[in-house]
Amino acid sequence: MSALIVPIVLSFVGLLLAVATYQGIRRGGARFYTLEREAVLRRAMLTLLGSTLLFIAAVGFMAAQELQSQAAEADAEAVLEGEIEATPTPELGVFPPTPSPTPTVDAAIPTATATAILCRAIVEGTSGNGLMMRDAPGGAEMGILPEATFVTLIQEEPPQEANGFTWRKVRDNISGDEGWVAEDFLSLGPGCE
Repeated sequence: MSALIVPIVLSFVGLLLAVATYQGIRRGGARFYTLEREAVLRRAMLTLLGSTLLFIAAVGFMAAQELQSQAAEADAEAVLEGEIEATPTPELGVFPPTPSPTPTVDAAIPTATATAILCRAIVEGTSGNGLMMRDAPGGAEMGILPEATFVTLIQEEPPQEANGFTWRKVRDNISGDEGWVAEDFLSLGPGCE
C-alpha cells in the first residue's frame, strides 16, 4: 500500500491543477480586457502542463516499481534454479543460509485418525407403498419403511446379491432398527456407493 501513496498523491495534485485551470479559464471570459484574458489563459496553460507532468510522473513511478519487482523475482528464480551461486561475503555482512534442523516427532502428540463417513439414503420409487426391511438379503420381513424415509447405510456390511436385487444393510434413523433393503429403491447420498 505504501508504494501506491506517491502515485496517488501525484495524481491528486495533478487533478487539483486541472480543476484550477478550468476555474482560471472561466475567469478569463469576456469580463476582462484582452491583455488580462491572455495572461489568465497563459497561466491556465501552464497549470495544465504542470498537471499533465504530474500524471506522467505518477505513471512512471508505478512502472519503475513494477520493473524493480520483476527484476527481483527474476533474480530470486535464478538463484533457486542454480544459475547464480550465492557466495558468502563476510565483509558485506552477507552469509549463506544455515541449514534448518530436521523436525522430530513427539510421541506424546496424538495422531489423527480417520472418521467414518456416514452415508445417507432416501427411500424412493415405491409408489407410496414403502420399502420392506428384511433380516437378511431376501430374508424374513421385519417392517416397512415409508416413502421418503431417511436411512443410514451400514458400510461395514458390503452390498449382497439375492433374488435378482442388490441388498444394502441400513439403519432406520427414526426407530434405530437395522435390516436389509433392496438398493433399487434407495436414492443414495453424495459419496455413497
